[in-house]
Formats: sequence, C-alpha cells, structure tokens
Amino acid sequence: MADGDLRRSALRLIVDGAGEPAWNMAVDEALLQLGEAPVLRLYGWRPYAVSLGYFQRFADFADLAATTPIVRRLTGGGAIHHGDELTFALVVDADVLPADVATSYRLVHDAAVAALAEVGVRSRRQPGGDGPSARPKDRWCFADPGRDDVVTDRGKLLGSAQRRVAQPRPRVLHHGSLVLQAPAHTPFVAAAADQQPVDPALRERLAGRFVAHLARTLDLEPSPAALTMPERTLATTLRERRYLDPAFTQQR
Repeated sequence: MADGDLRRSALRLIVDGAGEPAWNMAVDEALLQLGEAPVLRLYGWRPYAVSLGYFQRFADFADLAATTPIVRRLTGGGAIHHGDELTFALVVDADVLPADVATSYRLVHDAAVAALAEVGVRSRRQPGGDGPSARPKDRWCFADPGRDDVVTDRGKLLGSAQRRVAQPRPRVLHHGSLVLQAPAHTPFVAAAADQQPVDPALRERLAGRFVAHLARTLDLEPSPAALTMPERTLATTLRERRYLDPAFTQQR
C-alpha cells in the first residue's frame, strides 16, 4: 500500500469545545497548511461571532454593533453569525473529494441530512437555485438558499464554504455551520430547535452521526486526535498575525 493510501485510511477527528473566533480560524488554516491525514474538526464559538467570507466587504457590516466580534474566514461565501451550532472543518487532500465543487458539496450535505434524520430533524437538499459561490448575492450565508443547500420548510439549515489551495500540495478546507438554535443577527435561519429540543443528548448524537456518515462516505475510519505541536504553533502565529489583525479583517 502506498504512503498516500495509508494517510487516507484514517480520518483524524478533533473535537474541540467553544473557542475564540480568531483561534478557530487560525486552527483551520494551520490544518490546511500542515495536515497530513484527512482531518475533521468539530467546534463551537465563545464568544458568538460573525465570520465574513474571504471576499466580502467589511463595510457592508457597518450596521452591526461595535461590540460584535468579527473575523474573516479563509473560505468564501456569505457571512455567518455563529451562535448555538455544530461547526465543522473538513480538511483533506484534493483527491479525497470530487474535483467538481458542487458535487463535493452534495457529498458533505448528504451526510448532514442523514445525520439530522437520525435525531428527528427532517431536512433535504434544495433541488433548484444558484450553485455554490465564493461571492454570493446576499451578505448573509443563510438568507438565500441555493441549489444543494440543506434546507427545511423554515429555510436554510447548513451553511458551507470551501477553500482550495495548490500549495504545499492540492488541499481542500470545507467549512460547515449546522444551526441548532437561530442566532440573533440571522433569526430567519432554520434550526434543529424548530423540530427537536436541543439538549446535550441531541448535540452529542448529532455530532456522532454526522462523523459516522461523513467518514463512511469518504471511506475513512474516524480516529480521535488532537492538534500536533507544529499545528498548534502555526495556529498561534496565525491568530496573532492574521486573524486578530484589523488589516486582514478589514482588507476589503
């Protein structure tokens, strides 16, 4: 078996608690730059924060309260108010996911739909509308569901965005935000709480089923893991020099 096959046999599963916004983004970029095996990271946000898509204009959010924490993601798409949600970052070599971006979204979204069904939340992939876009029409990710988005009768339930890089080798970062309870800035979103009480048991079961379905889809075996020292060191540097830097957050 080739080295590449050995790396792809396991899915590093990093389960973090609620993290500071700049730290969350820094860790995901460190995994994109340094990760070897495929990795799936689950985490939350403390404090709740707004993440801007990489290509969005900071000035378009001048109406938010000055106390609202804002970070800029490495991935594209619209802004997300991260509150009570299951956030995930899937980081893999490019050949693990389909080369076609829309097809790769469907793969991830189907795993989410299956996991939601197992905790009693009915959802589906939307059949029509615009496909994934790094520069969406609406400033909020959840405002205008498009083709293959995970939706319920109340609206969009899962926000996704990707970043694909060629160096140090072809890699993909897929960000996802699965809403458990609607956040203050985007009350129009669908949420798991629309259909089921959100308690610790539901949170744990939903996370576990999503991991299981996504790993099965990718033909990988989940393996509990933690950040390596090089990943943690790079994340610390990126947090200070990029994600806490107003010049990066306000660059557009």
